[in-house]
Amino acid sequence: MKNPDHDPNSISRRDFVRTATLAATAVSSGLGLSTTARGQAASPAAPIAPIPGGFKPMVGFQAEVPYLLEYGITRFLDDVQNRASVNTLFLHAELFHPSRNPAGHFATAHPEYYRDISMQPERISAGDFNLPDAMDQITAETRKRGMKVYAWVVEDNRAPPKIDGMDKLYEIDLQGQRTGGHPGGPCLNNPYFRNLISSQVEDLIRGYQVDGLQRGSERQGPLGNALGAWHHGSVSDPSHTSCFCEYCTAKAQKQGIDVARVRKAFEALVPYVKNGRAGLRPRDGYYVEFWRLLLRYPELLTWENFWADSMREMQREFYAKAKSIRPEVQIGFHVWHNASFNPIYRAEQDYQPYTEYSDFVKPVLYDNPAAERMASYVYSVGQNIYGDLTRQQLLDFEYSVMGFSKEKSYAQIINQPQEAYESQLRKLPINGTPQGSFATFSSDYVYQETKRAMAGVAGSKTKIWPGVGIDVVTKNSTPESVRSVVNAVFQAGGTGLILSTSHAAMQPQNLSAVGATLRELKLA
Repeated sequence: MKNPDHDPNSISRRDFVRTATLAATAVSSGLGLSTTARGQAASPAAPIAPIPGGFKPMVGFQAEVPYLLEYGITRFLDDVQNRASVNTLFLHAELFHPSRNPAGHFATAHPEYYRDISMQPERISAGDFNLPDAMDQITAETRKRGMKVYAWVVEDNRAPPKIDGMDKLYEIDLQGQRTGGHPGGPCLNNPYFRNLISSQVEDLIRGYQVDGLQRGSERQGPLGNALGAWHHGSVSDPSHTSCFCEYCTAKAQKQGIDVARVRKAFEALVPYVKNGRAGLRPRDGYYVEFWRLLLRYPELLTWENFWADSMREMQREFYAKAKSIRPEVQIGFHVWHNASFNPIYRAEQDYQPYTEYSDFVKPVLYDNPAAERMASYVYSVGQNIYGDLTRQQLLDFEYSVMGFSKEKSYAQIINQPQEAYESQLRKLPINGTPQGSFATFSSDYVYQETKRAMAGVAGSKTKIWPGVGIDVVTKNSTPESVRSVVNAVFQAGGTGLILSTSHAAMQPQNLSAVGATLRELKLA
């Protein structure tokens, strides 16, 4: 079986062994010295104040089932427990979705749960692995260790699964075509998709020994998609925004929404975006013209809110279904990293409503790719809404409105000539990552975002477990940066964290920094 966590930046097994000594040294020394990206000694680490109260946090780790089978379940658990004091696994176990580059499909464990979903559950065939058997092996080992297991289901930038009938669940864009991938996805108002989600919840809870479910949707509404308002979205086609299917149209009409006017609004937005990317500045500037479109076509915001309301509705159903089967199961939601860049998306991802249907929320706070992702977001929306500003002016605006006061300049982030960086963005596919040595965001970013999330759920039972990124996409994490981020989460009041995103990509010394920091904080 090929490595399902294949990543051009992932660490090889040979590198893993070679760096183990460095990792052990870092742990035994208490991380008194950190190592920079170039391997040079840095200044002594700042002292960490232990967290009072004596609670033991949830320390989670996201992982792919095929990877655990190839790497070795016991070997994997030994590594993450010894290095990072992990006590909870978040396993990507979506029954109708292939994992990251597996040999085949996941097997559907219990076909009897899948009713009225417009397709038939896939059977195990050559090249596939048996998910029920794999989950039984994993949970048998985690139970011995007192570890919990959460099923992690997510809609992100993965290609649609090649399952007969799955395409019928996907959104319809402005041109009347099925969306075939990000930023489109399954239609939130398609009854067959809703039935599929309900079936998955029942299958996962009744069929497996899971302690909870984490659902994520790395998607946003039609206005943000048309504008390319997400990191690495600058080459998206504004006419592929969605959804205009029969189910959305019927639901909207019942709510008194004029769908014909909605279509006209987005048809007017398309040339605005395309002209901006071609460098054709509107007569009165990009910002004024954007507001002119909003005033002339308030349906742009109506349709955006319609999509966001549908997402929240689906999340509520997900929670209610799970609790109806097993009330004690823990249900939470992953909040896409775009909430750190796009103010419109952040406004939609208000934490307070989550308290009504979430036991926990995992905001993605990956410090190590955040700076470059912010830069690519700035490049994208710098061609339409904020095209009147320079890159640095727009970045300063972002820092002000998003509350990031201690981050680097545009030039410092990209660490190469501006044209060289932006030329890469123009040539890459949607969500492609450019090459280069990029700066990270500071731990203050993680602190401020964790604190903001905690304020959003204040007075409720909902916990905040930030997603902490280690060597995500590019290897610019260091033991010291990891140490600072872990400390920031707990100093801001977080009660846990989830390590992301690929064990194969994480440099051992950086993973070891998690455990060392937890011990310094008296949390492990």
